[in-house]
Amino acid sequence: MSSRLRLLHAWTAQVGGLLPGARITRVRVLALLSLGMLLAGTSRITQVAAALPLGVRVPSTERRLRRFLANPAVDQATLWWPLLPVLLARWAGREVTLVFDPTPYRGDFTVLWVGIVLHRRVLPLSWRIVPQQDPWPARLATLLPQLLAPIAAALPPGCQVTLVGDAGLSGPGFLDTTRELGWDVVLRVNVSAKQTHRVRLRDAAGEPGPDVRLWDVVAQVPSGWHAAAEIFKGAGWRQGFLTVCRRPGCDEPWVLFSSRPGGAARGREYARRARVEATFADSKTRGWGLEHSRLRESAHLDRLLLAWHLSLWWLHALGRAVIKTGRRAHFDRRDRRDRSLVRLGWLGLHHDLLHERAPLLLFRPTALGWVARGTP
Repeated sequence: MSSRLRLLHAWTAQVGGLLPGARITRVRVLALLSLGMLLAGTSRITQVAAALPLGVRVPSTERRLRRFLANPAVDQATLWWPLLPVLLARWAGREVTLVFDPTPYRGDFTVLWVGIVLHRRVLPLSWRIVPQQDPWPARLATLLPQLLAPIAAALPPGCQVTLVGDAGLSGPGFLDTTRELGWDVVLRVNVSAKQTHRVRLRDAAGEPGPDVRLWDVVAQVPSGWHAAAEIFKGAGWRQGFLTVCRRPGCDEPWVLFSSRPGGAARGREYARRARVEATFADSKTRGWGLEHSRLRESAHLDRLLLAWHLSLWWLHALGRAVIKTGRRAHFDRRDRRDRSLVRLGWLGLHHDLLHERAPLLLFRPTALGWVARGTP
């Protein structure tokens, strides 16, 4: 039996064991599709089918994968949400930083995406696909709870969660949703001379001051300034803390609104949001080319993302294993870092298969249950 076929059997058995309530035929195709994308290094279904060691005609495998993408019974609730407690198991009692960010898919859709900061990446936990031209920010108060509810249900006890949002996503609905979950929030507020954001600074006794333009405050204070404040006048004001960060090379300051007292710590939390760009790059042209899949139906794309996100967690774990075992120099230059963590994982996987070694699977059993590799 080839090393690829042994890996397929082991991966299918592992995924099936973690999804006992799902229909076995769907679990098997999920395992096929997620492993196929790892082996092929792309999300193109034709190449994924060709990379799988099934011993059947490639067109037959391709049709099988496409039926999975078209099956309305395949959804996050049955094949992804049950995996979240295992993916998050190692965060018990730890600080958790989540990032909410949208990313476009071709010219058709926007993927609203929530991930967890892990090392130099933000790994996916929940997502929702909306039409690209739909005014979805106006519906954020409806969409965001749907994205966050399965994560909240899966988090282990003792987590201190901070949700980070970028400029353009900030609003009272963002704050209200996180407050209901008992989470902290750090969001960036768009500020310019043309915008009309209002703010009330609070004094030492907690009393609000006069209603002034936020831009006027930002223009007068130095970098690192922070204060208790209230914003979002149109929604009846929301209390929190402002922080102004002016960073070298940035044309505009970061104006951050948070539920915890402001300062340098809030700037560091917001800076972690930038790691999501590397994750998106892994998914797009620089990496597995999701836009090359040419899927036109949002439901089909949602199911492709389900398999790809499982692959991405696995690649990240493999990349961490390459570094921890001292094998990075075998795949990357010594004078600079050319290979991303995900690409290192892909190279390590194929190196193991070439030498008939069993690559690490994503999940491993412990005394407390199954956990994902590469997590804290």
